[in-house]
Amino acid sequence: MSRRIIGSINQTRSMIVSALLMLAAAPTFAKTTHRPIMDFVDAQGHVSFGPPGTQQVAGVADFVGFTDTKRNRAISADYAGLADKALNGALGTTFDGDITERDVAGGRILVHVVLHTDNELMWVIPFDFNSNANQFGENPLLFGARPADILAGAVPALGSSTFTLDFLTDQRGAPLPDLEELAFHTNDLLSIRFVAEADGFFADGSAGKVQVTQVGIFDNGFHGAVGDGFPAESIIFTKHR
Repeated sequence: MSRRIIGSINQTRSMIVSALLMLAAAPTFAKTTHRPIMDFVDAQGHVSFGPPGTQQVAGVADFVGFTDTKRNRAISADYAGLADKALNGALGTTFDGDITERDVAGGRILVHVVLHTDNELMWVIPFDFNSNANQFGENPLLFGARPADILAGAVPALGSSTFTLDFLTDQRGAPLPDLEELAFHTNDLLSIRFVAEADGFFADGSAGKVQVTQVGIFDNGFHGAVGDGFPAESIIFTKHR
């Protein structure tokens, strides 16, 4: 048998083995799929935090805000562009990122969202954790401006953020939830990580920056350092010199 025939046989055998390996691996690869980030962004702003049809901030569809229990502060960071929409796109808020879905135990789907937002409106307020008032919409501002203030001539505090979250769903490719619904009305949210910063002005007119770090872990039984679900939550000011 000539070398050419042996080589041909070996080449054919190699091709068959490669094809079998690809077929064996195909189901594994098929279990992770990607979706456009706008599938998540477009799902926001459809659920009210309070009674249906109400808004925490006048003229702006509700979105999740973050608090700092150590400094008694709260921030509204427009990760989904809802405040920009209320301003008819005047701020030019933009989005980038990715969504993946993969099978997990129990027949459910794990959704992993990474959302990058730029030209993002932010404002910070003092926050009383014992109050039931509409603080996000009505408390005095410490930093930045709400959409109504901007319409009246105030300078917006603009920045960028990265928002990462993991949650469970029952069906691959299903419509994604509003975060208000996911966070407050289901047990499907597993974790979030939100990191942001913005430049703007404080209430006294001085210029500065806010930096935000929020880490929430909701699938660990709420014990010890993560008893409230948030092992890290900070809203820090820096004044420019």
